[in-house]
Order: sequence, then structure tokens, then C-alpha cells
Amino acid sequence: MTFDELKNLLVSLGLDPAEITPESTREEAGLDSLLLTELALVLRKERGIPVPEEELYAAPTVAAIEGLVARYAAVA
Repeated sequence: MTFDELKNLLVSLGLDPAEITPESTREEAGLDSLLLTELALVLRKERGIPVPEEELYAAPTVAAIEGLVARYAAVA
């Protein structure tokens, strides 16, 4: 999943596109624990990418989340 694909997914979850950059922290992007749980669910059910929620919570930036998604997508 590219950054743009992840950004589009995050926007579809209700986040402000202006706040989502690769360098944005989870907090700056608006990713609270509920949205991270929802992101994990959407990735698993709609994209077939089983990223553990705990790893999403530990990712400090949007770029780190993108890297996690890419890593799990490669083995899914």
C-alpha cells in the first residue's frame, strides 16, 4: 500500500487530509485508539492485510504505519 492509498483510507475514516503527511505523528494526523482499531479492522476485512493493532499503536508516524502495512501486505 502506497502512502497515497493509506492517506485515502485514513480520509475515508474521517481524518483531515491536510493533517496527514508521512512525517505526521499519530496524534497530529488525528489517529486516536478508536481510529487505529478501525484502521486495523478495515485493513484486515477489506484489504486482507492482518496488521496487529498493537503494532499500529506502537508506530510513531504515518510513515511507520505505511511501513507496517507494506510489510504485512507482502506476506498476506
